[in-house]
Amino acid sequence: MRNVILTFALTALIFSTALSAQGAGENALSAQELLARLDRELDFGKGLVKGTYVLIRRNGQSETWKINRFFNGEDALYLFDRKGRGLESKLLTKDEGENVFFYNVLAAKLFRKTDDEKYESMMGTGFFYVDLSGYSYQANYNPLVNADLEIAGEMFYRVSLKPILPYFYKKLVLLVSKKDLKPYRIDFHDRDGILFKTLNLKYGSVKVKDGNKVDDLTKASRWEMLDLNTGSITVWEIQEIDKSVVPDPSLFAVDNLSR
Repeated sequence: MRNVILTFALTALIFSTALSAQGAGENALSAQELLARLDRELDFGKGLVKGTYVLIRRNGQSETWKINRFFNGEDALYLFDRKGRGLESKLLTKDEGENVFFYNVLAAKLFRKTDDEKYESMMGTGFFYVDLSGYSYQANYNPLVNADLEIAGEMFYRVSLKPILPYFYKKLVLLVSKKDLKPYRIDFHDRDGILFKTLNLKYGSVKVKDGNKVDDLTKASRWEMLDLNTGSITVWEIQEIDKSVVPDPSLFAVDNLSR
C-alpha cells in the first residue's frame, strides 16, 4: 500500500511539473512574440529615413535638429543638422549596435562609446546612445509577461525585460495593447531599479518612397522620451522613408566620419 501511495505521489509530482513547464513555455513564447512586435515596429528597413529630433526642456526652451538616417541592415548613420548651424554631429552604429561612434562636427572630435558609455545621454537629450543604436531587443533582453495593466479603460500586456548583459538598465517594462497588439510604452529603470524615463510610441502615417512608387504606412512614427530626472521631453518624429536610396558602404566607415 505504501508503494502505491509513493507511486501515486511521484506520478502527481511529475504531472504537475510537466504542466508548470508547459505553462512556462507558453508564457515565454507569448513574451517573445510581444517583444518581436516591438522590434518589428521600430524597424524602418534599409534606405534613408528623414525626420526631426526635438529636445524640449522643463523651462519650455527647445532645440531642433533635422535628422537623416541611412541604414543598410546592420549599420546606421545619423546626421544631425540644426538650422543656422548646419551639420552638428554624426552618430554611427555598426554591427546592430555592437559598436557605437559619435562625431562632434563643430569640435572635430570622435568618440567611441563602449559598454557603460553607450548608456550616456546623447547631446543632453533623453535618448541614450544605445536607444538609437538599432540593436535588437529580442537579442539583448529576456522577456517575461506579468499581470495585465489597465490604463484609461484599455488593457495592456505588461512585459518585463531583463538585460542579458546588465550595464545601466536594470529592467525595462514594455506595454503592448491587447486591442491591436501594438507596443505603446517602454519604462526604463536604472541600475537601482528606479523608473527614470519613459518612451511613448505614437502611431501615424509615414510617407514611403520606393522608386516611383509612393505609399503611406502607419508606423510608430513619433517617439517621445520623457526624462523624469530633468523633466525634459525628447521627440524623434519620422516623416519620410526612402527605400530607393542605397547607401554607399563608405558612409558607414569610421574613418569617413570626419569628412
